[in-house]
Amino acid sequence: MIDIVIVNWNSGDLLSRCIDAIFTKANEDLLVGVYIIDNNSTDTSLQALPAHHKLHIIQNTVNAGFSKACNQGFRLSTAPFVLLLNPDTVLMETTLADCISCMQAQKEIDILGCQLLNDEGEITPTCARFPKPIRYVYHALGLSTFAPKRFHPPTLMTDWNHKESRMVDQVMGAFMFIRREIFEKIGYFDERFFVYYEELDYSLRLKIAGGKSFYNSQIQAIHSGMGTTEKVKAFRLFLSLRSRLQYAKKHFSFGGYIIVIVFSCVVEFITRQVMLLTKGKFSECMNVFKAYGMLLQKRKLY
Repeated sequence: MIDIVIVNWNSGDLLSRCIDAIFTKANEDLLVGVYIIDNNSTDTSLQALPAHHKLHIIQNTVNAGFSKACNQGFRLSTAPFVLLLNPDTVLMETTLADCISCMQAQKEIDILGCQLLNDEGEITPTCARFPKPIRYVYHALGLSTFAPKRFHPPTLMTDWNHKESRMVDQVMGAFMFIRREIFEKIGYFDERFFVYYEELDYSLRLKIAGGKSFYNSQIQAIHSGMGTTEKVKAFRLFLSLRSRLQYAKKHFSFGGYIIVIVFSCVVEFITRQVMLLTKGKFSECMNVFKAYGMLLQKRKLY
């Protein structure tokens, strides 16, 4: 009933931990296939994986990006439900069964997300709202960090405790349980987003088509967070900023797009550096310089 798609890029031991939690007796009859799309990893993350007839590994010769790799997996899948899962996640014993029960009981749900816990067992914010230009102003000025309930963050709902179930704009791509038929309605991820904002863009397209995303707080999984990008902080920031600008160009008015550019590339650069300097994080300041330098070099892409 379920295909699982995992995009891997140098995730180390996290990937084998993720796979071990998938191939359990409780999940045996639920799984059709597990597809690992490897984006030209240079570590040993694939070598520790168990041999299993339902495990399929596709190795790309280049890092094709998250969106494109996801689409590779989506196109290979055949099951009624497809779970997009990060390699730094661990399923609970009944996670998959609970997702199926939820989707079968609520036919109006197209994408399902669950409550994700960090390694300490704490609930982490994983749902997002569709952004507006003004919220990037709040973000750049630091208002959404210090008073998120009054000045909502652009996307991630850090102003909500994620303790109850509800319809949301977007659930995090670290755990995105998808009804397969929506691929026929709205297609796949927009591959212009190398990584970040592709799930947000997809969820917006789904909503425009009349679809719904639901967050179920009664279903849980563990998500360590940033398992594959923690060691490339400058590159991660660059990719996040670039995808933000790409999203703004695609979905905002021209005026809104200009606002996002100015406050993301000028104001936020200054506030980030001031905040880091006051905390004495000088190496982090260099990462910010590197990220914005890459953004300037790649400006034709947004």
